[in-house]
Amino acid sequence: MSDKKLFTLSELQDVLYDMLKAFAEFCDENDLRYYLYGGTLLGAVRHQGFIPWDDDVDVAMPRPDYERFIELTKNSPWEYYAVCQYTQPFIKMVDTRTVMEERQLRDELGMQSAFIDIFPIDGLPESGEERQKHFRKLAILKQCLYFSIFDIKKIKSSNFLKRIAHTMIYIAFSKIDYKKIRDAIAEEAKRYPYETSEYVSVGIWGKAERDLNKKEDLEKRIRLKFRDSYLWCQGNYDESLRLKYGDYMQLPPEDKRQPFHGIYYWKKENDKG
Repeated sequence: MSDKKLFTLSELQDVLYDMLKAFAEFCDENDLRYYLYGGTLLGAVRHQGFIPWDDDVDVAMPRPDYERFIELTKNSPWEYYAVCQYTQPFIKMVDTRTVMEERQLRDELGMQSAFIDIFPIDGLPESGEERQKHFRKLAILKQCLYFSIFDIKKIKSSNFLKRIAHTMIYIAFSKIDYKKIRDAIAEEAKRYPYETSEYVSVGIWGKAERDLNKKEDLEKRIRLKFRDSYLWCQGNYDESLRLKYGDYMQLPPEDKRQPFHGIYYWKKENDKG
């Protein structure tokens, strides 16, 4: 570890912000719709920038724009940014000059780069009952993926029985090719076309039922301040953030204000030190 100059959180957020600006500029130039999402949307609303302890960027794109973005970036238009897919059923834009050692993934999967998570927004069934079935199927598949890519030894739990159960499940699922589960999640998520759906969600990751949006409300885009930029956000951000986080303007307890994903540093040839 001694030869690695780790990023401070402030340095990492500067790297991520430069990448976010490049992403937003590319989308605007190519008429691609995007929205700040998750913690990044919360950061824009509550902090006009990053949540002070956040160590990644989240954006979401309607599935048609998401697929077109993938096509347009097959030959990267940037010098040191790339679009790729790792272990999850969505793409990432990464800074290839950096290394990120993921805290919880199995060792052979854990070396990545500073990143923007880019989530597709997919359509949903018309009826509430069918939506719940769809969400349950996605939840089961996502749990299977979790056990196939994460190293249970790195995940702390104070519950002894839960640790035993997780270890047994992890041993079983670690033999399964995670790519098959990842691709099954993507196929299930896009069963319902975005264009013809009244309700939409980032069902591919997280708790889909906490991400339910009426499409016409989501698409009333507005720009919100994020550092010295104004970036696209969904028009119903207040409703969406309340569904996901509850009283989102209330800061979490101090012991929860911690970076989550891992440690970050420059690749040796790009070391700024």
